[in-house]
Amino acid sequence: MVAKNVQADNAPSDKAWTIHAAIIGVNMGNMLFRGLELDPADPDMGTVIGLAILAAALPFQAVFFLINSYIQEFENADDVEFVILLKLSIICQVVSYLSLLGLAWLFFNTHQYIGTAFATGAVIAIVLVRSATNQAVTLRESAM
Repeated sequence: MVAKNVQADNAPSDKAWTIHAAIIGVNMGNMLFRGLELDPADPDMGTVIGLAILAAALPFQAVFFLINSYIQEFENADDVEFVILLKLSIICQVVSYLSLLGLAWLFFNTHQYIGTAFATGAVIAIVLVRSATNQAVTLRESAM
């Protein structure tokens, strides 16, 4: 049996999965390749800080996928456990989005213009995606 909240339309949840899968891919790629570039004897601390931010976000990103998978199968959307898991999922999403700060730091460490351009673009993209997702949810709820 599928939960009432996901039975009608799964689109926002699918978008969240896609967005976070992309963020994880970018984070892992940067951690791998930028990490391999580090000089073990004298690592660039700017790169280390950026990679540390990405590494700190990865467990939250993994937990987001686990929680979101469980929520998809939840049968009672009014249950306290569901509400708590939904709040935890939102926290994990926010931390995942904040990992973009680590990428911005890495880009800024490469060159200030590159970092500024990325940070500006990331903020605009996040605002647009969240706005579109919220509008889709509002439109879907008003249509019911």
